[in-house]
Amino acid sequence: MKGKTIKTVVSVVVMTMGIGTAFADQQGTTPWLVRLRLLDIATQKSNDSGLNGGAPTDSMQVGGRLQPDLDISYFFNPHWAAELVLSYPVSHSVSLSGGNIGSFQELPPTLNAQYRFDSIQRWTPYVGAGLTYMRTFNTHLVSGLGLTQNNFGPDIEVGVDYAIDQHWSLNADIKQVFIDVGVTNGAGGTFNLHPNPTLIGVGVGYHF
Repeated sequence: MKGKTIKTVVSVVVMTMGIGTAFADQQGTTPWLVRLRLLDIATQKSNDSGLNGGAPTDSMQVGGRLQPDLDISYFFNPHWAAELVLSYPVSHSVSLSGGNIGSFQELPPTLNAQYRFDSIQRWTPYVGAGLTYMRTFNTHLVSGLGLTQNNFGPDIEVGVDYAIDQHWSLNADIKQVFIDVGVTNGAGGTFNLHPNPTLIGVGVGYHF
């Protein structure tokens, strides 16, 4: 009888601890996570030939840069989340065969679905995929060249969060975006520029 009583008490204690932990987790955080990151945007030198040979294949490049970004994640459960990446307008130079031919600005919001693996110690790795929308504006290129305004492309990502405490975390993330931007001239000619940026980011997050 004494042994059964001890087992019952232990079971109740364990159950109570589990319920208490779950309740504390539920009350301590919401499904929302906000991160502020610094990005290194590295672009590819890649384009189709165009302008009657004036832009040979792989002779154009959109300039890379360092850029902060803000992303907001919503957790459907511990494993699945949606991530919206936001940024203020990004300015890029454009070069042709090594010479500068102008600049443009763009807004590149990205929406990803993420799968987060089980945490190891304080580390939580994740993978994701989704869609990037690049809207170009303030385009100033030589010889009347222009860029298509609305451009879409898929992206993939891998990353990891390191939990400092229940709310604060550190983050490292790599995204690869695959996107084409049309280059136009006044005569109606069009060819594609493929910046395909790689985004390497580090930052800090707060889980509400």
